[in-house]
Amino acid sequence: MTIAFRVTPEENDLVNLLAKTANMTKQEYIMSKLTDTTIVVQPSTRTFKALKDAIAKVYVELSRIRRAGDMSEALTEKIEVLANMLQDLGAKIPRSQLDAEESEITGMKRE
Repeated sequence: MTIAFRVTPEENDLVNLLAKTANMTKQEYIMSKLTDTTIVVQPSTRTFKALKDAIAKVYVELSRIRRAGDMSEALTEKIEVLANMLQDLGAKIPRSQLDAEESEITGMKRE
C-alpha cells in the first residue's frame, strides 16, 4: 500500500538528512516518527560521513552568507539539527572562523 503526502523541498531535504544520519531509509525514519519509536543513532563511519557531507553543504552556504540575518529558516533549522547530533555523538564542535574574527575585533584596543 502507498501513502503519499506533500512536503516542501526544504522539508524533504531535512527528512532525507535525518534518515541518512540515523542510518535508516526514509520510510523507516518516517514510520519510527509516526509510531513515536525512539531513534538511537549508533556512531559509525557511515553516520559520520553523512554528517560530514551535510555539514560541508552547510559550510558552503555559510561561507556565502556572512550575516546570520540573511540565513533562511530552513538553513538555521538544519544547522541546529546537525550541531545537536554532533554533540550527542560526543564530537567537539570547533570555534567557527567568524567567531574567531569577531573575538579578534572585539578584543582590539586603542593604543
